[in-house]
Amino acid sequence: MTSGQKEKVSKVLLLYAAEAQEVDSLPYGSVGVILGLKFTRTGDTLVDARSSSNSSQTSLRGIVPPPAVMSASIIPKSHSDLDPTQEALYALSRSDPSVRIDTQEGQLLVHGLGALHLEIVEGRLRDEWAVNFELGSRRVSYRESLGPGPSSSANTWVTEVAGKPVTIKVSMVVELLADDQKGDPIWDGNLVLDPSGQPLLSPDAFRDQLDPMANIARGLSSSLSNSPHTSLPLSHIKIHVTDYNLPPDVPTSILAGASSSILRTRLREVGMGPVLEPFIKLKISVHEDTMGKVVKDLTENGGEVLDLASDTTSAMDGDDEVVPYSTDGVYIPPAELSPSSSITSKFSIGTPLFKRTIHAVAPLSRMLDYSTRLRALSGGHGVFDMLNAGFRQVSDARRMEILKEIGRA
Repeated sequence: MTSGQKEKVSKVLLLYAAEAQEVDSLPYGSVGVILGLKFTRTGDTLVDARSSSNSSQTSLRGIVPPPAVMSASIIPKSHSDLDPTQEALYALSRSDPSVRIDTQEGQLLVHGLGALHLEIVEGRLRDEWAVNFELGSRRVSYRESLGPGPSSSANTWVTEVAGKPVTIKVSMVVELLADDQKGDPIWDGNLVLDPSGQPLLSPDAFRDQLDPMANIARGLSSSLSNSPHTSLPLSHIKIHVTDYNLPPDVPTSILAGASSSILRTRLREVGMGPVLEPFIKLKISVHEDTMGKVVKDLTENGGEVLDLASDTTSAMDGDDEVVPYSTDGVYIPPAELSPSSSITSKFSIGTPLFKRTIHAVAPLSRMLDYSTRLRALSGGHGVFDMLNAGFRQVSDARRMEILKEIGRA
């Protein structure tokens, strides 16, 4: 029901713990396995094709994964390993919608939600599919926004269909997303509206793939995924499709090329926009004596400290009083046995060690190895939590660094 694809089921299995029994049907509320599916992904709704044509069906709301923020290249070890690697990647992306696969400039790229996510992807490819490949260096996924130049009102595209010139019209308003407007995760932080002013569905969400708006959505998605200036995906843009005109006897699929070409022309005319970099929120807990070194490391790597607070996680009884960590009864090894003991050796037994919590934001590209850095700075005592903080516009100096990094400067 989600994509309109038809599947042919080979077997239906009913699960009893680790045992599977082949059955003809699954009763309500049961957990089973359907074998033979080719197009079904996580979040899809399956119905009987014989009954779906006669009665209206509803489907569960699709899963919208957050946009990928980190990428790595997948390099098969030999030419014979290419097809198994690609099949394993597409099988993995079907079960995990947050994994995105594409090919850019001849490289097979996998996009994930962070360093740990890419490590999980690498482990599953080796353990579950046993493919031979090498994982390239991790790269952060940057974005580009709308340029500052004036945009023309070009809304027509001329092409040939069956040897005859055809003019396609797709009217749209392209502008920068306002501060009080929120981008749609389906469109990677952009806001795309249909002629009625409602959010436009993603291309794969249309049941009828011949729907004119489905093809317009496909064309807009293609242009937004690749900037004409930097080849970066575009974000923080509002597009309102106000009208379209398709000559008679022309297939609706031609609207995909028309909308893509018209939007790409608009983007090229306004010029290159600001570059956006993914940021993360950090909550770091360290001993008070190492807090200065941790804060210095954050600021040197482009981070911004938001708050410094005492760690009250040990106050489980609801008391607001800060309870310091005491070393009473804790064995402290000699300095020759543990390098980290140099931190605690300055304190006598019984001297409380206060823990401090640092709240900060930092660019993800500078935090790829932060776990190792924090252990070195805090003597192995520091811990941290990381959350996605969205994309932020970078300075001109940082913009040139990013363009050189991606080979566009």
